[in-house]
Amino acid sequence: MKRLVIAGILLLFGATLMAQTVVTGASVTKYEATSVESQPKLFVTPLAADLEVIQNASTSFKTQGSITLPEAPDSKDNKVLERYANEARRVVVEGIEELKAKALFEFSESESADVIVAPSFSVVTDKSDGRLLSLTIRVKGFPARYTNFRNVKPSDTTLVYINRSLPVGKEVKTITSAEASQLEVLEKK
Repeated sequence: MKRLVIAGILLLFGATLMAQTVVTGASVTKYEATSVESQPKLFVTPLAADLEVIQNASTSFKTQGSITLPEAPDSKDNKVLERYANEARRVVVEGIEELKAKALFEFSESESADVIVAPSFSVVTDKSDGRLLSLTIRVKGFPARYTNFRNVKPSDTTLVYINRSLPVGKEVKTITSAEASQLEVLEKK
């Protein structure tokens, strides 16, 4: 028990346990050392902030972009064509995600917002010319700014599970993060 406590204390203060074993023929030499680092460890206190919605109604923003598809193979082999189709699909999906991120950034810049709350997207192909897809991305959401930055307090860790069916009737129950962890453990079983 005493060794366990000492080991726990050493690990808490950044102890480094080192061991080296050298085998030479039939002779074995073993070296062990323990060091305690005197440098302070850095602890970061999480921050919380409030969101202030800039406008009471959702706003729309539209931008354009393009995606270049990979060059199609000159083959009739189904496996080669299937790999090309998968690669083209990946390029389109990643390209759309990048264009959505660009649209969110430009939308927040245009509204002097830090974040867009509840964004919804519309992606429309304007023109498909060979390997080039020209798209229009429309974002609709609520521009908001972060305010009231503060260190996290226990009251900030309360979570509201709206999309969860909790056994409390039709009302939404406010639960603590500890209760939320217990629910997640029970759901995994």
